[in-house]
Amino acid sequence: MSLSSPLCRIGRKKPIQHIIMSVSPKQFNKYVEPFVGSGDIYFEMNLDPSIPAVINDLDSEIATAFKILKSNPSIDNIERFKNKSLEDVRSFMKQSHSSPIDKLAKIIYDLCGTFGGKAQGSKIYKNPNIEPKLRKIPKYAEYMKNTKVLNQDYKSVIKSNDSKDTYFYLDPPYESSKGLYSKSDFNYEELADVLSKVKGKFVLSLNDSPNIRNIFKQFKIRAIRVEGGGDKESIGEKTRKEVIIKNF
Repeated sequence: MSLSSPLCRIGRKKPIQHIIMSVSPKQFNKYVEPFVGSGDIYFEMNLDPSIPAVINDLDSEIATAFKILKSNPSIDNIERFKNKSLEDVRSFMKQSHSSPIDKLAKIIYDLCGTFGGKAQGSKIYKNPNIEPKLRKIPKYAEYMKNTKVLNQDYKSVIKSNDSKDTYFYLDPPYESSKGLYSKSDFNYEELADVLSKVKGKFVLSLNDSPNIRNIFKQFKIRAIRVEGGGDKESIGEKTRKEVIIKNF
């Protein structure tokens, strides 16, 4: 049984994780996500412990959260995160914390308590119940035993982990995400060029547009419709047009 990600993130892949699973290769010897985000697909993959994995994100907050999960910090006294008031959470966010569990809690509050998972720091508008998530830390750590967590440029991650037996799942920023990420000017032509040279198999999820279809026309493209955004994180229309792009 797969775990659900403890992190929230705008554009997370919960609404289409069943599609991603259905188009993923059945056999591979390494799993790599250069843009892991909330990690919905990584956890849904329910990877065998023998399969090494690499998850990467340029967002240092995301990378730090996964590194802490992997380190399996003690969950003693976890009850203190239960039934916190919104004011308690806001007060907690304004403090600096040194313990791994407190740092992780602060990141989860930041991602899951701000509008759309945009991580706006002190702009906490709701109190997410994070205590059940923190209780699962030993399970997350067990799952992540054979996983490397990186905070690098996606190109170096692909280059250093490519092989004929590698499966890459890629979820880069969408064209419509300008202003939602610290680095919004994503170079899709560069990504297409990198992917044209990989030895392994890849699945790429993106928004559907004439521009995207043209840039990635050398690969297999499948149109999908996404209903809602998952955890009320959708932006704009209730139904979105997206594409699944793959090289096999």
